[in-house]
Amino acid sequence: MNSVTLSRHVALETVSVEAFLTVDGQGLPTYDSPVDVDARVLQQTKLVVAADGSRIKTALSLWVPSGAALMPDEQDRVTWSSKIYIVMDVKHVKDRDAQTIHRRVRCRRE
Repeated sequence: MNSVTLSRHVALETVSVEAFLTVDGQGLPTYDSPVDVDARVLQQTKLVVAADGSRIKTALSLWVPSGAALMPDEQDRVTWSSKIYIVMDVKHVKDRDAQTIHRRVRCRRE
């Protein structure tokens, strides 16, 4: 489904994004306070190839408009429909003038 089709058929929904901060002394990730962001949300299974070459199955894709209050990035935590996800892959989608129009975000379940 391309961006034009997606914008016609998938309404904006509110998701909560918590920016990844660091890993604590016990090895657990810590996150910033949640920020509500409007995004087009699609539950779909996709395989993402990580930097180390491993393959990760993602369960959720978001398309976040470029003017969002917070642009999700890798390792951030996303809450949608009472489920928690971790951002695994981010792609900047650009127009013909090389301006980012939205960010495609793929997430796995936490």
